[in-house]
Amino acid sequence: MSMVRKLHPHIAKDLREFLSINNISTKKLVIDLEAETIEDFDDYSVDDILSVAGILKPGEAQELLDHIKESRED
Repeated sequence: MSMVRKLHPHIAKDLREFLSINNISTKKLVIDLEAETIEDFDDYSVDDILSVAGILKPGEAQELLDHIKESRED
């Protein structure tokens, strides 16, 4: 179970500055201290893609979603 904790304003300011310097503009992130990584946390569903991409044939939405996930991993 995850817990949400309030950041001290100075820490939040320092984090925003760090993210800006590293060209990270996502508002939600997953920070893995063990792996020493920061991962964007944009939760796009198939419905979101359909609303942007228009009407897609069956299977095309999933293909588009898979392509987006692959491109983020690169």
